[in-house]
Amino acid sequence: MLAKLAARIVEWQISKGILALEKGALYRYAYEILLNQAVNLLLALLIAAGFHTPLTVFLFLACYIPLRSFCGGYHARTNWGCTVISAGTLIAVCHVERLLLKSRMIRWYPLAFVISGIFIIKYAPVPDENKPLDNVETMRYRTESRLLWGIETLIGAIIYLSGKWEYGSVIAISHITLTLMLILGHIPRKNINS
Repeated sequence: MLAKLAARIVEWQISKGILALEKGALYRYAYEILLNQAVNLLLALLIAAGFHTPLTVFLFLACYIPLRSFCGGYHARTNWGCTVISAGTLIAVCHVERLLLKSRMIRWYPLAFVISGIFIIKYAPVPDENKPLDNVETMRYRTESRLLWGIETLIGAIIYLSGKWEYGSVIAISHITLTLMLILGHIPRKNINS
């Protein structure tokens, strides 16, 4: 659906002389990514409103997205798959954060930083068939992922020491979610057509 909409937008812009015909495929791809990001953002806003957790969703995305960009891991094969997984992840994050707040487990969230750090330092970045990495990208992404993990962990430690556990737990949840994506990225996919 998004691919068709992107194609229509590009065709219209080419017909009006706004875009060059020879770069149509590139623009279709760019519009498809842009539209997918817009849908994901809209869903995130709806989930935040529906669960009454705007700060949780914002903090999760603010920590998760930059670190995920450099760590890699599992990527869905389609934009629709990405949207479903992203929405499901946000819903799960809202539930887990609520459960942690109701229990004493929230005080143990610094352990999540240690676990995620071990995985990030050992495995990141994890390329995917949908997002392969060359040697230069691998070295750069490894450095960036470790640096971002360190900064976010430091912020989490400061929050923990200040007693604002509910905020630090969201950062910890983002790191555990990322760790799961790294693990899933190491599992070979079976080709359905074979």
